Amino acid sequence: MPAVPASAPDLIPLADPIRFGEGDAAFAHPRISRLIRQGVLTVEQLLNAEPVPDPAVTAVIPARNEAETIAVVVRECLHYAGRVLVVEGGSSDETAARAAAAGAQVVHDPGLGKGAALRLAVSHIQTPICVFVDADGSHDPIDIPLLIEPIKAGRADHVTGSRLLGGSDELHGGGDEFLRLAGSAFITYAINLRHGTRLSDSQNGFRAIRTEVFRELDLRSRHTTIEMEMILATLCAGYRLAEVPTHERPRAAGFSKISLARPGTWFSYGWCLFAGLCRRRKGRPQNA
Repeated sequence: MPAVPASAPDLIPLADPIRFGEGDAAFAHPRISRLIRQGVLTVEQLLNAEPVPDPAVTAVIPARNEAETIAVVVRECLHYAGRVLVVEGGSSDETAARAAAAGAQVVHDPGLGKGAALRLAVSHIQTPICVFVDADGSHDPIDIPLLIEPIKAGRADHVTGSRLLGGSDELHGGGDEFLRLAGSAFITYAINLRHGTRLSDSQNGFRAIRTEVFRELDLRSRHTTIEMEMILATLCAGYRLAEVPTHERPRAAGFSKISLARPGTWFSYGWCLFAGLCRRRKGRPQNA
């Protein structure tokens, strides 16, 4: 499908339902003050700490019916990534047009699922690193430099954000959240047992990976099982996996596309985990 150019006509903007950074002041101010007292940070450094878009990074945002949040997520990603690619999955609202007006390149997929959207995106990525960001405002793009740093430093090929280390406003409080957290913990435990790793969160969609590695993993998942498959494929192929703390905010608008009430959801995750654990492990690629 042809891409929607970033020069799409401007639309009457919706009021942004999210403002990244709200609530951070009470947490950040005392810690910044301590860093200044200790001489680790100067007031001048603080005042000049403007984000610089990294030309080596493309932020990939799969989106379906996320018109309320997509523009602000795109604009925030453009502070840290040289390019933003929105994969629009058959929305019935103005998701595609608002993403393009905010500065993203938009490509269309038939709405087959998140995994299919990410696999489609790889043919449009021209930078050496890609970062996957959810469109609902739950991922804060301010963490993009944290995700890509181990890759740029040559310590990792694939870096996942951990909600267990960085905190989550979405995994606690109710029955559905309990099931999500318990399921995620079981899957992560199984992966750690199989590969001798110490991951804390295998299900977070917020992650960075070398584009070349992403292309070589031969991923097959059509849905949100893509996150689990990506980790298992990375480990089996011998690539270096790391994780960093990232915070998950509450979804700003809309509703989750994952229904735990459907037996098919549990079957999909169970089958993907079983197939991934049965993958044959290879040595580390010579070019990694």
